[in-house]
Amino acid sequence: EYDPDEEDKAPVRTLDEGDIALLQTYGAGPYKAAIKRIENDIKEAHNSVKELVGIRESDTGLSLPSQWDLVADKQMLQEEQPLQVARCTKIINAGQEDAHYLINIRQVAKFVVALGEKVAPTDVEEGMRVGVDRAKYFIQLPLPPKIDP
Repeated sequence: EYDPDEEDKAPVRTLDEGDIALLQTYGAGPYKAAIKRIENDIKEAHNSVKELVGIRESDTGLSLPSQWDLVADKQMLQEEQPLQVARCTKIINAGQEDAHYLINIRQVAKFVVALGEKVAPTDVEEGMRVGVDRAKYFIQLPLPPKIDP
C-alpha cells in the first residue's frame, strides 16, 4: 500500500553540476548554440538600425521626412491645373470613337464633353465621379466613390 509519510522520509538527492548540464543539453539540438548566437546578432543589428533611423513607421502611410522631396512635389502641384469634381450621368455613343459624356457639375450646369488625353474610354462609367478641366471641361481623371467621413 501507499503511505504518504514514507515518501517524506526518503532522502532528497540534490543535483550536482553534471546533472544540471545533462538536463540542459538533453532537449537541445546540435545547432542550438549557433542558432542562439545568430538570433542575438540579428537582434543587435535590428536595434542598431532602429537607432540610426530614429523615427518609427507611422500609421498614416507617409514616408520618413528624410525621404520627402518637397521641391519636386511643389513644382508638380504648380504644373497641374486644379480639377473640378463632376458626375458622369450618361455616355452617348458608348464603345465608339466619337463617344461623348454627359456630366453634371453641382450647382453649375450639365455639359456634353469628351475625354482628356490621359483617360481611356474604359475608365469612365455612368454614375461615377470624374475630375474635369476647369476651362474646357474635358474629363481628366476618374475619381473613386465619395466616402463620407
